[in-house]
Amino acid sequence: MNINGTKYYDTGDNAWMMTSTVLVLLMTPALAFFYGGLVDHKNVLNQLFLSFVCMGIVFLQWVLFGFSFAFGPPISSGFGSFGWSVLRFGESYNANYSPTYPLLTYCAYQATFAIITPALISGAIVGRMKIIPYMIFIFVWSTVCYDPMAHWVWGENGWLKQLGTLDFAGGTVVHILSGVSGLVASIILGKRHDYDPSSTTAHNLPFTILGTCLLWVGWTGFNGGSANSASGLAALAVINTHTAAATGLVTWVVIDAMRGHISISGACTGPIVGLVAITPSSGFVQPGWSILIAIIVEHNYANYIHVLTGGVSGAFLAGLFSQKWVNEIDGADGAFYGRPVQMWYQIAGILTAIVFAAACTAGILLPLHWTIGIRLAREDEIEGLDVTAHGESWEVAASRAFGKFVKEIVEEYNSNANAQNVEDNGTIALQYTSASGKQPAITIPFPTAKGRHQQPPKHHSGADKQESSNGCDVIRF
Repeated sequence: MNINGTKYYDTGDNAWMMTSTVLVLLMTPALAFFYGGLVDHKNVLNQLFLSFVCMGIVFLQWVLFGFSFAFGPPISSGFGSFGWSVLRFGESYNANYSPTYPLLTYCAYQATFAIITPALISGAIVGRMKIIPYMIFIFVWSTVCYDPMAHWVWGENGWLKQLGTLDFAGGTVVHILSGVSGLVASIILGKRHDYDPSSTTAHNLPFTILGTCLLWVGWTGFNGGSANSASGLAALAVINTHTAAATGLVTWVVIDAMRGHISISGACTGPIVGLVAITPSSGFVQPGWSILIAIIVEHNYANYIHVLTGGVSGAFLAGLFSQKWVNEIDGADGAFYGRPVQMWYQIAGILTAIVFAAACTAGILLPLHWTIGIRLAREDEIEGLDVTAHGESWEVAASRAFGKFVKEIVEEYNSNANAQNVEDNGTIALQYTSASGKQPAITIPFPTAKGRHQQPPKHHSGADKQESSNGCDVIRF
């Protein structure tokens, strides 16, 4: 605000926007855990890294020129400028973007959106794409795809904003862009070499539950902060956000219960679908509509499992249920309130995002594919990127524990004067014996830390002394 020529910041607005920035930034590691619990165990670290690295690459790009491209002094309705490159505006404010708090706060807040959008793509390519081409893709995609789209929808003179397309917090800019890009990227990369349609690869659902809960919490800032102030509009967006998430969770649980069992992965998907669906209209509709929007989109997800349903449906439904009086500054009446043309404005934004994201993704990945290559070698993909790309494994702690245990046992065994010398780089075997004793014992081998890259002997059963596939005695402790 400006009083007698002196600038005064509303500390409440600034505090809320900075809090929202932290909440949205939290969503990227939350997304990493959400995805990380669903992928195969051999790609867990890789999936976490694909999201984590966006926090470095995209934020640096945002400071250098990304924010200026998206929100800088515009040179046209389709592009910003280099005018705010390296954030050369100091602690100034901007009447369009941050009228009551520093522009730097707005920059930081928008940076968190720019970070999580390419991170969403990672779930479509994990386990198939080389690391270096992925990082190049993220940097270029943020520049040529995300930044222009953010300007078109949210920039002060963006052409979609001037047209009348409503997107309160990122239905087109974030969800449709990332959904289409992930789909195109997966098509260009091709099918997985180790894909098994009958298997369930989710290896750590506690990770997924943790990620879901943190995403739900972080979405408070995602939608609530998009009100751009600590106001009644922010309160409305927060209420709509949690209402849609709760509706999505309950709807999915009820559907699963009717099918006979309640899936944990499905229960985690439910609130995320509701959150995606309400995002574009969270500041334009009354809370009652958020329930209906979530139910409609949940139904589509439950039947078609389509990656773009949430973003596309949510953006379209904003054209049906929005009301001008809910958001006097940026809102508009939708088709249900006597203004059907709003649906066409929403369709224009949806189609623009779909076509633009597909063109940008193909335009970046195909040249990379033809030059340096983007697809992993078959043997690397089958073994997993945790080992082949990162040279590490999240399971190494367990292997080391086994190794320490084996070393102690071997030392005790070798201390017996009559015992043969035993090396500590082999396999430890665990034995299962049925309570009745009528069935033969089953011995399950596990490689130790030193021997974990060796081929372990096959499972076998039999009497007290058994022989492994390499001819060595299986010692029972």
